[in-house]
Amino acid sequence: MANILIVEDEPVVWALLQRIIKEMGHQAEVASDGQKGLDMACAGQYAVIVSDLHMPGLISGMDLLRRLRAARPQIPIVVVSGYPSAEALSECEKLGIQDFLTKPFEMTFVRAIIDKILKTKTSATPAAAKRPA
Repeated sequence: MANILIVEDEPVVWALLQRIIKEMGHQAEVASDGQKGLDMACAGQYAVIVSDLHMPGLISGMDLLRRLRAARPQIPIVVVSGYPSAEALSECEKLGIQDFLTKPFEMTFVRAIIDKILKTKTSATPAAAKRPA
């Protein structure tokens, strides 16, 4: 079971993402703005972060992505957006973010992205780290 952080300001969207992730057998924690998301990401252990690209508040979605990359570069990030600009997508790619969900998204697509990331992380873990002590 993986612990996944959702950073999303729209309750309907984060509730749907949380439900999908829980149905997959994982834990899902929610931050409703960029500052809370950054605080939670820095304090907790997350296998994946799913973050909205456009959020109100002191820390915008793109600013959050930059700060997350600086603070926790090893955590895979999935970007959610209803209307991603070419500039924003280019910036995300420069930050090493390759997974995107465009609103409205299909549940099967969310599952496929989360599964792919978690399988990639598991296969990248050295065998010695997988063995019990």
